[in-house]
Amino acid sequence: MSYIEQARKLRPIIEKAMAETDDLTASAAVELSPVMKYDGRLIKAGTRINYGGVLKRAAVDLWDTEANNPDNAPALWEDVAYRDGVRIIPEIISASAAFALGERGWWQGKLYESKINANVYTPEQYPAGWEEVTQ
Repeated sequence: MSYIEQARKLRPIIEKAMAETDDLTASAAVELSPVMKYDGRLIKAGTRINYGGVLKRAAVDLWDTEANNPDNAPALWEDVAYRDGVRIIPEIISASAAFALGERGWWQGKLYESKINANVYTPEQYPAGWEEVTQ
């Protein structure tokens, strides 16, 4: 069996394992996540993909079409990004990606801790919802 045949055989196993791992682990191996195929299949909310080397998560159920890719429909996707094992706070935080009470996040090079549960605001949008962590 050639290397290409072996890779094709292992790819579905790798993608299944990636789907079952946590975001932090998946963010360290983006290239192992599936890519969009534009075959019209259903992509369930929460599914992570490799989109041009960036780990993205479907914010809602959507169809695998070019119109629904992260470039053409950015509101349907969330970045899955970490720094030093802590999530990077995105500019827009969906309800499914809200920060928990006490969860830490990076914002503009500073580490913050959420002071509220289900926090969908950045430290800039709602400073009372975050406390800067000084080490």
